[in-house]
Amino acid sequence: MDIFISVFLMGLLGGVHCLGMCGGVVGMLSAGLDPQVRANPKKVALFHLNYNFGRILSYILMGIIFGLIGTILAQTLQMSVFDKVLRIFSGVLMIMVGLYIGNWSSNIQILEKLGAKLWAKLQPLTQRFLPIRNLRSSFFTGLLWGGIPCGLVYGALSFAVLSGSMLEGGLIMLAFGLGTLPSLLLMASLSTQLGFVIQKPWVRRLSGLLIIVLGIMALWMPIKSMMFDSMRMMNHSHGVISFPKPTDFDYLV
Repeated sequence: MDIFISVFLMGLLGGVHCLGMCGGVVGMLSAGLDPQVRANPKKVALFHLNYNFGRILSYILMGIIFGLIGTILAQTLQMSVFDKVLRIFSGVLMIMVGLYIGNWSSNIQILEKLGAKLWAKLQPLTQRFLPIRNLRSSFFTGLLWGGIPCGLVYGALSFAVLSGSMLEGGLIMLAFGLGTLPSLLLMASLSTQLGFVIQKPWVRRLSGLLIIVLGIMALWMPIKSMMFDSMRMMNHSHGVISFPKPTDFDYLV
């Protein structure tokens, strides 16, 4: 499965987590609008689209930065080892996110607490645009809100680093952001009903389980490659002729 599809599905299936993290902003965005604007569904939708455009743009910018980091690391470290380790890390992170969404484990919050230090610096800036009265305020609120500590975002960013490319890193985060979009747009129009549905244990468990499956699939290719390398080295040390390594399609997940 292509990495872009994987991160899109992670964003889509992690919608129950997104609503918990960003649902308050969605509600605040609606509540802060002028009553005349709230009475016009088209105008309300425009505000929410603008907010989400800012949020996804922040993901893209982070993807570009982390893609650049991946480029630098790939040039300074042993690429084969770095590539496998980071792929394993990405898979483990996806599994941790799935366990958290399914209410089976909260270990991912340890990582989110590290990101809270950055958020502590960004959060005061959001006060400049609240309450939201115009499209400019909704855009910049979304742009800043993209920095909120979120295990899902960190999982997607690990794939951006893995890409080793600024362009691909940005596109990976675009795919992730588009995956999160449906749940947040639904939240804007069906906040009460949707909030009730996502709190159902079976919804969270099913979403978490599917993300765990994606994480296991992400883990399989680097582990398989490491096993193959180990067997090839053993065969070589015993004088056994080994066959050429089969292509792994660039570690498609």
